[in-house]
Amino acid sequence: MKKFKLAVAALAASVSVSAFAPFTAQAQEEPVEITFWHGMNGPHQDMITELVEGFNGSQDQYVVVEQNQGDYSTLQQSIMASGVSGDLPTMSQLTNSNTPDYRDQGLLTPLDAYLTEENGWTDELKDGIFEGFMSGVTYDDGIYAMPFSKSVRLMFVNQDLLDEVEAEIPTTWAEVQALGEALDEAGLEEEAMGLENSISMEVETMARQNGATWISYDLTEVEIASETATEPVQFIKDLITNGHARQAGEDGFMSGPFSQGASALYIGSSAGLAHVLPGIEENGINMTTAEIPVFNDGENLTLFAGNDLGVFESASEEERAGAAAFLAYLLEGENTAKWAIGTGYLPITQAGLDSDLWQDYLAENPLVEAASAELDYGQSQVPYVGSSEVFSEIELALENIMINDADVQAEMQGIEDLVKGHLGVE
Repeated sequence: MKKFKLAVAALAASVSVSAFAPFTAQAQEEPVEITFWHGMNGPHQDMITELVEGFNGSQDQYVVVEQNQGDYSTLQQSIMASGVSGDLPTMSQLTNSNTPDYRDQGLLTPLDAYLTEENGWTDELKDGIFEGFMSGVTYDDGIYAMPFSKSVRLMFVNQDLLDEVEAEIPTTWAEVQALGEALDEAGLEEEAMGLENSISMEVETMARQNGATWISYDLTEVEIASETATEPVQFIKDLITNGHARQAGEDGFMSGPFSQGASALYIGSSAGLAHVLPGIEENGINMTTAEIPVFNDGENLTLFAGNDLGVFESASEEERAGAAAFLAYLLEGENTAKWAIGTGYLPITQAGLDSDLWQDYLAENPLVEAASAELDYGQSQVPYVGSSEVFSEIELALENIMINDADVQAEMQGIEDLVKGHLGVE
């Protein structure tokens, strides 16, 4: 009886294995699903869908499933809620201020181990990413995201106003001031420069052009309240006081007033070109674009803005590898150029910049040439935990200076102390 029971058990085991073996093999052949959260809409949604479908059709090992979270704010809320519940996607779109916080909370995985030839990361691809982009996603122990949707600061120029006073396009802030004086002498009421209500990026750019460290990439030095760093703040304040510059004010964004001829120049995001053009065309203004001016005797420098893509720690090894392969696909020359053309952002790699697709686009759209040229000297803002709070506080400090006539040095010293507190720097 005992031998009979053993034989039956062995037969059952054999049937069980043979019955389920084909199913197991079939299951193993199914592509690994990569869930991808983002907050893009309109043309951006259409373009990311096209790239996702392109990746999925290019191989059969992975399938990316995009999930639109509505907008950037809702996306961040979804990430935080899912971080608590442990139900995060494989990867997500990230803002540069959120990335260090998520890394600090242990939500993001370093990507270095997955940037392999097997996952599409050739040396040419890795070396071709503009260095200024990588400094914004690299921390002391690894790479925690990849640049994706990136823009630079761009100067929009009302050529009609410049022609009226026979002025050249300014390349320095001193020349911006001189343009303002020329407009005054000609009896014109338009200001030389238009600025957004948020000017912290302009202030940091000018300070760094002026030689200030601002915040070092190794997070050991902070220089926000020195004379070198505060001189640009006072310069902007004086431009506004003297009627040579203005902020958007109640208009919300300076693109509107500039499009109506309110200023000769306007510094804004290169990704905002599409918002400027309709008003320019409606009002019959002859517009060109130029690289942003340099403060004092400094060197060219512009700051990158935009968002990145990161992979969460909760993803499996297979999912991480698939996410890395998808990131490599997005940054291939033709694909990063296609994304830039379809969205108003810029190529992330030299191959994208050199591609026939992008060069043909520049030939047909010369207003983008200045932004494209700035890629060579663009820099990322330094990422650190607490940067979101600092951004809010520096905006308040600059508003106090520009509107309430607060003391420049005192306000900027408060910001420097706040940053040092976050970084633990004396």
